[in-house]
Amino acid sequence: MITETREIYKCGHCRKLYQIKSACIKHEIQCSNNPENDRACFGCVFLEKKEVLHYSDDPMCEGWKVNVLHCSKIDSYLYPPKVEIKGNMYNEFNLAGNIENNPMRKDCDDYKSIVDIYFENR
Repeated sequence: MITETREIYKCGHCRKLYQIKSACIKHEIQCSNNPENDRACFGCVFLEKKEVLHYSDDPMCEGWKVNVLHCSKIDSYLYPPKVEIKGNMYNEFNLAGNIENNPMRKDCDDYKSIVDIYFENR
């Protein structure tokens, strides 16, 4: 039997364990429980997922479908902080015109939760 003693690293937000320090640091930056990544858009009734067709500048490419988040209140496409950290966001969509894709705001004046709507209708 072999017994090893090692340092382990724990995420300060979700308590996930890592053996490699750099992996833990990378995870903490994009952790869903990190308060820096919390946005008002999550849980808002105006946020919806849409599937849009993204066209390439290459004439040989037909384009492909992309799932994006859309705020119907401000009529804007949004991406969450995790996507921004990873660099996976589309800055513009090549559709009939260029549609901007913006980062989610930390605070939003137009935020309305499902619970608020439930109590308004009672």
